[in-house]
Amino acid sequence: MEFKRWKNLSEILPQEIEEFASSFFKKEELLREAEELAKREKVPILLPSAAQALRLLVSLKRPRRVLEIGTGIGYSTLNIHFAHPKAKITTVDSNRKRLKVARELFKRAGAEIEVVEGDGLDYVRESLAQGREFELIFIDSAKGEYPFFNYKVQALLPKGGIAVFDNVLFRGYVAGREFDRRYERGVRLLKKFLQGVKDYPGFKSYLLPVGDGLLVIEKT
Repeated sequence: MEFKRWKNLSEILPQEIEEFASSFFKKEELLREAEELAKREKVPILLPSAAQALRLLVSLKRPRRVLEIGTGIGYSTLNIHFAHPKAKITTVDSNRKRLKVARELFKRAGAEIEVVEGDGLDYVRESLAQGREFELIFIDSAKGEYPFFNYKVQALLPKGGIAVFDNVLFRGYVAGREFDRRYERGVRLLKKFLQGVKDYPGFKSYLLPVGDGLLVIEKT
C-alpha cells in the first residue's frame, strides 16, 4: 500500500479537498519545486492544508524568533519565512543529506536561516539552559518523541507564544482508524500526549484536522 502523503495528499481529508486546498494556496515557485522533489524522493513534507494553517498562524502572530524541530528539506521552514520574512528562524535536524537540500533552497530564497545539524531534544535542552525564548515553535519530528518535547517546549515560550505540532492525528489512527500493530507504540504515545495537553494550566490547546493533524498550544 502506498500512502497518499507521497503524493502530497492527506490521509485524513478527502483527496479532492486537499487538492482543491493546494490549488487555492498561492505558492512561491520554490515551494512548488520542493513539493515535486518530495514526491520524487518520497520525502515527507507539510501537507498543503496544514501549510496554509501554519502560514496563517505565522502571519497573525508575526513572531520575532522561531524554532523549528525537524527541518527535512526545508519546506515548512520556507513557508514560515515567506509568511513573515523578518522572523529570525532557527531550524534543527540530524539528517545531513536533507539539510544539504534545505540549505540550497534557503540560499535560493535569500533567507538567512540558522541551520543546526543535531538532535532536536538536545537543542531544546541547550536553549532552556541558555534562557532562550521563541514566540513560535514548530515541531515535525518522530511522533513518539512528542510527549518528551512537551514540557520542555512549553518552557521556551513567552506569554502569548505558540507551539505547533504536526502529524498529531497520524493518518487518522489516533482517532480510531484501524492500523498495523507496528504503529501501536506511536499511536499510544500520541494519544497520551493529546489527552494530557487538554489539562495544562496556563495554556490553551487547539486541534486542527488539516493535513495530518496540527496541534496548537498557546501560552496564556
